[in-house]
Amino acid sequence: MSNKHQATLRPFIALAMQGAFVASGIAQSSSDACSFNAAYQYPVNSSCVFSGFDKPSSYVANLSPGTCGGGNYDDAFGWFTATSTTTIITYDPDNLFHNPIMHLYSGTCASLTYLACANANGNGGNETITWTTTVGVNYLVRIQRSGTNSSMDGRLCVWSPPPPPSNDDCGNAIDLPVFDACFMQTFTNVSATPSGTTPAPTCSSAPNTDVWFRFVAPASGAVRIYSETGSLTDGAMQLYTGSCGAMTLVPGGCDDDGGVDPNTLMPYLDYRCSPLTGGATYYIRFWGYNNNAGTFGLCVYGPDVFPTPIQDCSGGFTVCSSGAINNASDWRGCSADLGGSNRGCLLNNERQGTWYYFSPQTTGNLGFTLQPTNHIGQPANVDYDFAIWGPMSTITCPPAGAPIRCSYAYPPSAGTWLTGMATGNADVSEAANGAGVNGFVAPITVGAGDVGQIYIMYVDNFDQDGQSFNLTWNLSTPDQLDCTLLPIVMIDIEAFQQQDRVMVQWSAKELAANDRFLVERSPDGRTFLPIGAIPVSSSGTTRTSHEFEDPRPENGPNYYRVIAVAGDGTSTTSEVAKVHFRRHAQALMILPNPAADLIHVLTTEDVVNEVGEIRLHDGSGRMVGHRKRSTDAGPIRVPIGDLDAGYYTLLLLDGSGAPLGTGRFMKE
Repeated sequence: MSNKHQATLRPFIALAMQGAFVASGIAQSSSDACSFNAAYQYPVNSSCVFSGFDKPSSYVANLSPGTCGGGNYDDAFGWFTATSTTTIITYDPDNLFHNPIMHLYSGTCASLTYLACANANGNGGNETITWTTTVGVNYLVRIQRSGTNSSMDGRLCVWSPPPPPSNDDCGNAIDLPVFDACFMQTFTNVSATPSGTTPAPTCSSAPNTDVWFRFVAPASGAVRIYSETGSLTDGAMQLYTGSCGAMTLVPGGCDDDGGVDPNTLMPYLDYRCSPLTGGATYYIRFWGYNNNAGTFGLCVYGPDVFPTPIQDCSGGFTVCSSGAINNASDWRGCSADLGGSNRGCLLNNERQGTWYYFSPQTTGNLGFTLQPTNHIGQPANVDYDFAIWGPMSTITCPPAGAPIRCSYAYPPSAGTWLTGMATGNADVSEAANGAGVNGFVAPITVGAGDVGQIYIMYVDNFDQDGQSFNLTWNLSTPDQLDCTLLPIVMIDIEAFQQQDRVMVQWSAKELAANDRFLVERSPDGRTFLPIGAIPVSSSGTTRTSHEFEDPRPENGPNYYRVIAVAGDGTSTTSEVAKVHFRRHAQALMILPNPAADLIHVLTTEDVVNEVGEIRLHDGSGRMVGHRKRSTDAGPIRVPIGDLDAGYYTLLLLDGSGAPLGTGRFMKE
């Protein structure tokens, strides 16, 4: 059996087209004869919003255009004033047996100029004219029924697509920040035009609705590019390096269906295992599948330092006591540690598993119970499996040979949602189902020759839902497991600005009385120097919290890590915490406020000299404008004439992307 769960088929999804028809709440009347009276004017919307347009049997014939099958038949009229250089007019008959013919004119009723007609879709079909219009000019729409004077009810919409987004072309790519976690922003590709940039993407449909973004890869290069649905539900993206005039495809950099539910048709790229070049600039070309357009979310995130993940055998850590393991794994790591020669009962190899080490320091039996938990620590129905290899004198990854204990039980048909090693079980390996399968196998009996040896354990979330678990050991003696296989368990670390200082906080357990912590700082995430040390008191298996105050952080990015040094000289290094420190961050004064065309930013000369970028965000937080700025460009003036009326936030950043100050203003 290679799969416990029955495979599911990806459903077919009907996608909405750009400019989808919208039901109207606007009543409207047509005219029996050519007229530019206000009563017969139709609004021009940004999408197709239908208004009523009937041709009753009382109407008479007025024009005989002779094109598109039109002739001397009863007709109806309406008109509109163009608001854009492109206008789309669609007529939709209510009856499936009615065949409309539509004509478009300019001029006056006394002197009309024929422009276009539509009669292509037969009975019940909509007719559409797309025309290059002149803003402010009036246009007349004529509707007749093909070959008859009988009445015809229907609806008319007149609309102009919005202008292309600001990042329609590569040269105006929007800059995306890169943080440790996803900072999701909303964008649009509505009205985007084909950029024609080469080389062409290597996946999905033609990028006819593409928009552009760019980012600078963090020092580790281990980034993820994640998108989510908005009104656009099926997207694609291609990653490039180079410059807009000389693009190069990034290997593996094209995707259109890599997301997870509910974003299964949205693209996702993961470069944790094949990192990009740290500090290099990359471009994202994003478009809708099959010319689809709408709003979507996009973020790029990744750490400056990327240690070997716990999802790989060589990145595992020591467990020696009972407690919650809050490891919500969402991927399989970078190395394929399991295969046909060593997976034992785990027939699917690795899914969303994590690796651990333990070492007994006394003889006796070793058992445990694994309880899946939800986000608040309560029991959850999740299918967990596990395997254990050993004993061995040193950690060997990937482990060689079959595991000595293995459970692949498929709950609830086989046992409960619990799994582990427990007294009363004689089997050492379990299949998914079958006689005696209950989720538990026999405990490990540690003999004298096994003391001090190492065991490797792989815990696998078969359901791949990212849920954590509690691990409760059943030991012959409370201290049967040696916690010094890796000397100190570092749990987490964070750093944040507190007025003119930075606070570094972390948690740890398995501390001895003679252990100590060294705190180090780096300006770039690569070269670290010690800035202080603190002693600790013994904690045993209890989690303890610690903090260190850095009184002299550097202006800009600061990277912190903690080295836990045990009494025997062995050490464990934490992950890296990053904080942007700014001593003179300030609120900005913007004049005039409200403003119509231009704003002036009033701040100190020191701030003006540091500004490397200016960003504008609308009331929803969406970035609507940005530009790079030379630090010697003088006073800060920002044109805002192209913005819509409303409230905006202006953000000043230095050359490294750290914020210098913010201010709000109103555009009239």
